[in-house]
Amino acid sequence: MIPTAVNDPSRLEALAAYGILDTPAELGFDGIVHLACRLCDAPVALVSLVAEDRQWFKARIGFSLGETDLSSSVCAHALAQPDDLLVIPDLAIDPRTADNPLVTGEPFIRFYGGAPLRTSTGLVLGSLCIIDSVPRPAGLTETQAEDLRALAKQVMSQLELRRALNNRDAMRAAEAQEYRAREALRDTQAAVANAAGDLEATLYAVVEGAMRAVPAAEGGAIELLVAGELEYRSVRGTLAAHLGLRVPLAGSGAGYSVTMRAPYLMTDASTDPHVQRDLIGTLQLGSAVFAPILRGDVVLGVLKLQSHRPIAFDQRDLDLISLFAGAATAGLTEAANRAETRAKDVYWRGLFDRLSEGFVVGEVVRDLHGRANDWRYVEVNPAWGELLGFDATSVAGRTVREVFPDLEDAWVDEFVQVVETGHGASFTRQISAIRRWYEGRAFKLDGDRFGVIFLEVTQRIEAEKRRTALLTLGDRLRDLATIPEMTHAAAEIVGRTLGASRAGFGRIVGDVEEIEIELDWTAPGVGSIAGRHVFDDYGDIRSHLRRGDALVIDDVTMDPRTRDDPAAMRTIGIGALVNMPVRDRERTVAVFIAHDDKARVWTPEELAFLRNVADRVEVSVARVRAEELQGVLNKELAHRLKNTLAIVQSIATQTLRGVTERHLVEAFERRVLALSRAHDVLMQKSWTAAKMRAVMEGVLVMQADLDRFALDGPDLDINPQAALSLSLLLHELATNALKYGALSADAGKVRIAWRTEAGQAATLVLDWTESGGPPVTPPTNRGGFGSKLIRMGLVGTRSANLRYHPVGLQAEFRAPLAEVQVQTH
Repeated sequence: MIPTAVNDPSRLEALAAYGILDTPAELGFDGIVHLACRLCDAPVALVSLVAEDRQWFKARIGFSLGETDLSSSVCAHALAQPDDLLVIPDLAIDPRTADNPLVTGEPFIRFYGGAPLRTSTGLVLGSLCIIDSVPRPAGLTETQAEDLRALAKQVMSQLELRRALNNRDAMRAAEAQEYRAREALRDTQAAVANAAGDLEATLYAVVEGAMRAVPAAEGGAIELLVAGELEYRSVRGTLAAHLGLRVPLAGSGAGYSVTMRAPYLMTDASTDPHVQRDLIGTLQLGSAVFAPILRGDVVLGVLKLQSHRPIAFDQRDLDLISLFAGAATAGLTEAANRAETRAKDVYWRGLFDRLSEGFVVGEVVRDLHGRANDWRYVEVNPAWGELLGFDATSVAGRTVREVFPDLEDAWVDEFVQVVETGHGASFTRQISAIRRWYEGRAFKLDGDRFGVIFLEVTQRIEAEKRRTALLTLGDRLRDLATIPEMTHAAAEIVGRTLGASRAGFGRIVGDVEEIEIELDWTAPGVGSIAGRHVFDDYGDIRSHLRRGDALVIDDVTMDPRTRDDPAAMRTIGIGALVNMPVRDRERTVAVFIAHDDKARVWTPEELAFLRNVADRVEVSVARVRAEELQGVLNKELAHRLKNTLAIVQSIATQTLRGVTERHLVEAFERRVLALSRAHDVLMQKSWTAAKMRAVMEGVLVMQADLDRFALDGPDLDINPQAALSLSLLLHELATNALKYGALSADAGKVRIAWRTEAGQAATLVLDWTESGGPPVTPPTNRGGFGSKLIRMGLVGTRSANLRYHPVGLQAEFRAPLAEVQVQTH
């Protein structure tokens, strides 16, 4: 039977006021139970406090349990006799304890002696007791009883001291909380003032301050009234995930606060009549406080703080949150007032931000002596960032030399001059660090400030540079007479125009296996790579050039053709490159080269420029080679002409001596004139192309009447080299035919036929067949220059098959069609 004193409300209230239940062990109480065991010669001692539904041990020795239910409590019976000790010599036979589980079972206690723990008002909270496992019929000695009473008083003294300290700490905590609340409110008001009407900054400051002032708050938000609903704004803590959430006025604590226009304390969301059940789980809502934000009679919204725990807030918290709601009202009013002012600036600011031109407001930076050596970005518009490739928000407050460390001095000096003279200035200038050109105008503002409006003109400037470079290249190539001079001049123009570190021209060796680079152009500090190089030493870069495609690499360390081993290129200062092939007869014969020592993106316009340069160099080199070859041939022809004229002179001397028939002399003179005209035609430098049949007729008509020749074949367009070779060949054949062959007889004929044959490489086949002349025998020696020229065949191929049949000479000449026909590029 549990004594009725256990449930005495006054006793339970007094026990709760000490705040002792379920607290950790403390040395003061532990020392008392140790002393009780020693003084009373007992194995067990307890400081036992009897609550409504259990007995809990603040200190214990010799007993394993920290608490028991009331059915196992002996101390509960001590409450019935608050004025003296409770001593039970044998628990097993006392009717109050005989059935106690601790007596009938483990640990089989048999003796109990307890001194009541009595407050100053006479309420018993529990007892200091000693327990033994054997009966003690004599109970406690008088000394033991006095000692136990004295120790019980010490327990109460410890409890009183502990409560006093707790009360002191609580008072200090309350004072600290009051201080924090005042500081939080003061900081909030300052932040709202500094927000200068910024709505988001105002709401943020209010929620942050309110959560500082109310430590129980785990989440906070301002819910603004929008179209009859409350929208979560400036959310913090556990409500951070619910930004933009809208809740109805009906079915929410905030809505109830708005409707009532009064603060509201929600102690337990699970039982609150004003909140929808589904919001409790969504918001992790246990309890909350709400305060409406008012402007006059108009409700703007609600300040809300919440916790997942029920009963986390009290009336004091509700009073505090109302103060912060007032700060929100002041901030929102300021925001409304400033909104009107800001609206007047929206158009002009919008225009500033929408400008497609870059706009800068800068301020000159001066040293201690007042000398200007830099300027600082005060403000830039979004177009500035787009035009320069920077984040426009990252430069305000930084100097131009901080943003562009290697900037040219003119970008500072000219703007300083604008500030100091007050005169505006127009400019077109490059920022070399980013390879971009800009055009604009700078003008003075107030003090040391100036404005700049500008556009990027890189494409225009670079296009003009490329056009000018091509014109310059054309002039230079016309004036130069040697291939090395031409290629070096082109390399220099390309390098300077593209801002490259190296440019050059190289001849392909073999099947695009090696390249022989002529004297190249290099930027200051960059080494030359003139000489022979093996393509495979630098990566997988042959296939493009073999196909005739440009090799374009923006970054040798990233391009799949070179990234496996970029060291070879990096060693000679190559970070990016272009190899533009020069083609001749369907194969790559040379390459124009451009290098940059850093990675760069080669633009389509730059590649087109390089192709144009390569084509012009190719044409000029071909012209020089043709002129060199023409010079050699002209010298030989001049030599032959001299020999021919010597022969003519000899013939004239022998033939005309004593001749009286002048018509024979005139006929002879006409032949000599025709021979002279033939040499004149062959020596013309401007002979660029001709029809094959016309070339044949022009040569043959000077040897014999054309009706003695049968020409059979397609009328091909042939190049100058082929025309010259064909003319010399036919001239020698016709001359020999006049001397020894078919043309030496009146009935003799010569058939000249030509055709093309398909195959791996198309071939021109020329047949010379004589008939009707005297019997022909092979020459007994290799003959002179004419015989050598015939054996060289067409265009020097040495493919000449001469057959000396008795009926007349038959000859077949072969040459690659590509070397005979006029090539188009």
